Amino acid sequence: MRTLTCLFILLLSLSHETVSAQVDFSGVYVSVYVGSPDTVILPSTYPFTAEAERAFNDFNPAVDDPRIGNDCAPRRMPALLWSADPVEFLHQDERTIIRFEALDTVRTVFMDGPPPPADQPHTEVGYSVGRWEGGELIVETTHMLGGVIVNDIGQPISPDARLTERYWREPGENDLQVEIMVDDPVNYVEPLRLRRMWGSAPGETILPWGCFSLDPSEEEMDLDDLSRLLEAL
Repeated sequence: MRTLTCLFILLLSLSHETVSAQVDFSGVYVSVYVGSPDTVILPSTYPFTAEAERAFNDFNPAVDDPRIGNDCAPRRMPALLWSADPVEFLHQDERTIIRFEALDTVRTVFMDGPPPPADQPHTEVGYSVGRWEGGELIVETTHMLGGVIVNDIGQPISPDARLTERYWREPGENDLQVEIMVDDPVNYVEPLRLRRMWGSAPGETILPWGCFSLDPSEEEMDLDDLSRLLEAL
């Protein structure tokens, strides 16, 4: 009986380790989704509420996207997840840090809690809590400012939305797969599922952004900065 009990405890321990196993995703990744249908999946249709459909039809990226003419505009979640710029993952004790080259934006993911405090403010990147499930990193984000899901398309998202991100690697690969579930009853009658991939790039580094603006009140822009802005449009 004692042998069977010890065996049961051992199996239970191994099962727990499998469920909560942490995978080292540390490193820099680059965007590979542009023009590649195999590495990005967006819904073919969006189950808008009536209010969201009006907002979507009225959206004009040339006017409503704050990045146009202002490279210093803060990047917001979840549109930040579709950035074409590199991203870096760092695991630090009870936190996972996600650094985006875009505007030097940093997300802090609090592993295994704590939940957001009652007075948690809404910010561009929101409040993120993470956990490990069977080698996958699960991140839940709330308290975002709202805006749009993808900058150039304009699907609305409210400050009450909840994002669930799932990160994993396929067997034998170093690229990072990302699935995003958007739960936002204000704008969608059912949750949305989106997906993309970041390519592993061990030779890349996150460079300083050095933003600039075409606002007439700003100092005159350097020609190199103007050229970079035009290339990004």
